[in-house]
Amino acid sequence: MCAGVMMTLVIAACGQGEGGKGNPPPGEVVVDETPTATAVIELERDRLIALPDGETMVSMVLVPAGEFIMGASPAEQEAALDFGWSPDWYSRIKDLVESAGPAHAVHLDSYYIDKYEVTVAQYGAYLEAKGQSRAAFWDQPRFNDPVQPVVGLSWFDAKDFCEWAGKRLPTEAEWEKAARGPGGLAYPWGDSWDPARLHSAEGIAQRSLPSFAAWTRWREALTDGSVFRPMPVGSFPEGASPYGAMDMAGNAWEWVADWYGPNYYGESLDEDPTGPARGVDRVLRGGAFDVPMTVPYTWFREHFIPPEFRGSMVTGFRCAVSLY
Repeated sequence: MCAGVMMTLVIAACGQGEGGKGNPPPGEVVVDETPTATAVIELERDRLIALPDGETMVSMVLVPAGEFIMGASPAEQEAALDFGWSPDWYSRIKDLVESAGPAHAVHLDSYYIDKYEVTVAQYGAYLEAKGQSRAAFWDQPRFNDPVQPVVGLSWFDAKDFCEWAGKRLPTEAEWEKAARGPGGLAYPWGDSWDPARLHSAEGIAQRSLPSFAAWTRWREALTDGSVFRPMPVGSFPEGASPYGAMDMAGNAWEWVADWYGPNYYGESLDEDPTGPARGVDRVLRGGAFDVPMTVPYTWFREHFIPPEFRGSMVTGFRCAVSLY
């Protein structure tokens, strides 16, 4: 396995409390647009930016100010490791799982986060406006449906898009709260695994893959690589997070703003943390269409590619914006 690559394998080639005064109720969708190709293609630059005078955002959901539990409990960490990983995989997964602890209370100010992952159509509007070259896989039918999440982008590409749209990449803490809610859910929809609520390996396989051996056997037996592709955003409404954000488990890994720090949770600020001051890799969250059930936890962290890498067909992003 290539150094630093985890779930991509050969695929990627080497302001007052929850619902408090002045805030809409948790989970209220500010603008709920059906992600059809026409609707997404029509999102020009002025519609990707906050509307004047505090008006609503386009296709974003509000995460009200308040506290949530960030990171995994010892029991959650143990469950993630209990998958029958091979020795090489176990060593790396153990490091990732340990980096997601200890669980700790974090308070965040209010913010909006994209309801959907940024799509091919949205990124195409950005490229046209900026006169820039296309993303990786742009001409491949598996990855260029207008309503699929755009993949094959570096962290810098994602950052630039968000800034062009008047937004920014979410912090790791913001991403996690939007995914799991104040109650610390294991998955965006709840605490029990349900392959019908996300796009992941079990959905593609159409059967249970309860262990590393089962997942590996299925992958090795595949003869049609075209099954590895993200689904159109919002395809699994039953998998929505407590705030209404879609596809925060599976479909595509998502870049966040923070540097990856394996020991950061032990020293993190308890209010609006933004990650380590420096690092080598940026954090990825959420899992992708190829991951098994023990990966797309709301607390699971990854850093399998360098921030400048554009060759990952499993990596996308979404944007956020501060309320004030």
